[in-house]
Amino acid sequence: MTLSAMLSERAENSPKSICIKFEKRKITCSELDAHVSRVAGGLKSLGLGSQERVAVLMDNCPEYIISYFAVLRAGGIVVPVNIFLTPDEISFILRDCGCKVLICGKTFLSRAEVIKKNVPSLQAVLFDEIPAGKAGPDTGNDDDVAALVYTSGTTGFPKGAMLTHKNLLSNAEACMKAMDITSRDRILLFLPLFHSFSFTVCVVLPIYAGARIILLASVRPFSKVVNSIFRDRITFFVAVPTVYNILSRKKMPFPARYLFRFFMNIRACVSGAAALPEETIYAIEKRFGVPLIEGYGLTEAAPVVAVNPMRGVRKPTSVGPPVPGVEVAVMGEDGGRLPAGEIGELIVTGPNIMKGYFNRPEETSAVLKDGWLYTGDMARTDEDGYIYIVDRKKDLIIIDGMNVYPREVEDFVMKHASVEECAMVGVPDGRGSETAVLFIKRKENAVLEEGEIRDYMKGSIAQFKTPRKVMFIDEFPRTATGKIKKTELRKQIITQNNTQKNSQNNT
Repeated sequence: MTLSAMLSERAENSPKSICIKFEKRKITCSELDAHVSRVAGGLKSLGLGSQERVAVLMDNCPEYIISYFAVLRAGGIVVPVNIFLTPDEISFILRDCGCKVLICGKTFLSRAEVIKKNVPSLQAVLFDEIPAGKAGPDTGNDDDVAALVYTSGTTGFPKGAMLTHKNLLSNAEACMKAMDITSRDRILLFLPLFHSFSFTVCVVLPIYAGARIILLASVRPFSKVVNSIFRDRITFFVAVPTVYNILSRKKMPFPARYLFRFFMNIRACVSGAAALPEETIYAIEKRFGVPLIEGYGLTEAAPVVAVNPMRGVRKPTSVGPPVPGVEVAVMGEDGGRLPAGEIGELIVTGPNIMKGYFNRPEETSAVLKDGWLYTGDMARTDEDGYIYIVDRKKDLIIIDGMNVYPREVEDFVMKHASVEECAMVGVPDGRGSETAVLFIKRKENAVLEEGEIRDYMKGSIAQFKTPRKVMFIDEFPRTATGKIKKTELRKQIITQNNTQKNSQNNT
């Protein structure tokens, strides 16, 4: 089955059920399916051929979802575009994948004009200007590439992960089983639609399960999110750690807390896209009385690999066992599998694993070996098969031959009453080793100095793991989904070090 056929099947089985609610609009399954067919026909009339790439650059709106499925129904490949990228960054992606058409919303018209100048072969078109047409029967198969999802590019040039219909549908089915999603559920979607986590969990999954999508244009203002929780009787709340961190600390009068605990319908909160602090899990569950389920995934796995189960044992600090149909292992540096409890690189196999990176055979062969995806994440498993992410392999800091995992230090520092967020990075020290630098964002109105942090770590964090420098920061540089851009922090330190060296040389 293809994604397009999946949508048509739902429209046939439940034509009058509401599929998407957006502001005052309600779109039934049959209406969504008809919209998709008309736009798909229009794309074909523009000359779109089989497996040709079509980029989508829009804010959250029903037209985004319609465009996504329409491209697939027309036989094309969707390229979701990060709306926070610059025109030059977007132009690189569209050139890289040989994109033929760019569908954009009105708010991106000026940006599209710049992109069109950078990529002359590109046909940019507003969604409202796509002619209506008739799509014809779906002739694709589940092994066709459905989407080219570009990695964030925080570690070099972005690469397009080729995700097939089978990758995305199998992942939606696995999530449905792991999270117990049914047709009675209402899933709130305010995360950016271009991100693989939000599209799989908040669009493909609910359509597959027959659930309802409650779509918001953005997370801001957050009051709209709160109002929707009650007004739309949300049962599944999906967000990233940044949102949960804010909710766990937000001052709420007693009546508001009472309303949240006793009048909302949420049966579970789901967190993904980045690591979730342990204290946040406990704070959310205590405050709102609902389980907060942490999962783990990556774009190349379409994207969900593991999630703590709705039924059975949930283990805070763990990202849970693999979702149904997915298998994981932990590999040592010698290429052998490690037993439970030992730290190594996490590798994954299953029907959700990408075909590879578009036009990147060397990068593909580096991460796909014998059907296994080498994630670059350092992890361990316990005797029950639950996964514990230790750190990114690339974030590993090597100090005088000793391995230091920043997350271990970060998790400890986050427990300090005055720390809102922190991140530790390593930079070359010119002696074949690295210097660890800890960045800290203080909580509002908190008074915190380096000496207090060092005293706090003393006796609890080994001396070789203790950061050489502690720096305070007002705001962290972030990706679109709230991940801290550690590469930007490293650049900041390297630039600062170079400036100091130049100053010393001049004197």
